[in-house]
Amino acid sequence: MGTASTALFLFIFSLPQRAVCVSGGEYAVESSVIDNGGGEKLAGGDYASRGSIAQAALPADNVGLVSGGDYASRAGFYNPPHLTFQRGLLAAMRTQSGNISLTLPPDSVDKDRFDITMNVDQQTQPMAVDPGTIDEANNKIVHNDGAWAQLFPNHLAEMSIFDEQDLYQKPLANKGVLTMRYRDDNGDGVLDGSNPQVRVDTLNTWTLDENRSMWVRLPGASYNAADKTISVLFGMPGVYAMLGALDDSVKDVYAFPVPFRPNGPQAGTNQGQTGTEAGGITFTSVPQVGDIEIYTPDGRLVRKLPIPANPPLQEVKWDVRTAGGNRAASGVYLWRVVSGSKVKTGKLMVIW
Repeated sequence: MGTASTALFLFIFSLPQRAVCVSGGEYAVESSVIDNGGGEKLAGGDYASRGSIAQAALPADNVGLVSGGDYASRAGFYNPPHLTFQRGLLAAMRTQSGNISLTLPPDSVDKDRFDITMNVDQQTQPMAVDPGTIDEANNKIVHNDGAWAQLFPNHLAEMSIFDEQDLYQKPLANKGVLTMRYRDDNGDGVLDGSNPQVRVDTLNTWTLDENRSMWVRLPGASYNAADKTISVLFGMPGVYAMLGALDDSVKDVYAFPVPFRPNGPQAGTNQGQTGTEAGGITFTSVPQVGDIEIYTPDGRLVRKLPIPANPPLQEVKWDVRTAGGNRAASGVYLWRVVSGSKVKTGKLMVIW
């Protein structure tokens, strides 16, 4: 069935995994395609096809292949094959693993016909960006921000837009949405496999500044804790990464139990109880580096508690003793948590 000349969204995945077209309705595809129902190969210029098509397994020596798998690539063009979308319709796609997905609204690119590649293995299958530029950016951010900011291989994607004439290197007319997934299978709030531990609430999406070989954090990220994903607006082609950071936030730190009354009628370690001498006072939601200082109301330092590197439970306990090892006297105390330039204070009460 013939169609009028239209622009196409063409997506390439560089890993040997299935690419999934998750929306698109009717879209135009070019010749040498087997339809998703397993019908005969269609041929003859541009025509319309309804439904989704996706790459399955193709032979390893598939250079120049024009048919095979679930559908066929255009002869003599790019390998692996393309997913094709009709301009004027929402284009949504993702990797088979679900780690990365991209949604583009209609009329995002002011070209009649263009290709979009999503390369999720850019460092071993480079396209538009030299892997050395990425390596330099990685080295800079780790040097400045510490090993928490190191790049995980599956947290990287390169998107390029081009046609037969040139690369498209300007902002999209209508921004899309890029979503990246992280791993925290046990739900402990720490990125799986990270060392030092990267807390998932420090993850952000970054884009590569190729001219300066630096990562630049993108604003306005939205987080879905249930799906373990981070989404940002996709404004132009480039290299995108999900990177963590040192957690030096002090805003959520608090102490319990308050009051601390281990010999009172409500003594115990359950919620609402006033603690035990063995349990002491707990500071929770602490940053990954810093100190907790306990003072008397007149400013005398009672105890300084260094926060251990990457405390697994995000907690620090005070045994309610002074620096000299004596019991802290009954009374009111002030606490102060310091992490870099960030400070938070609070109040304690001790009743023996």
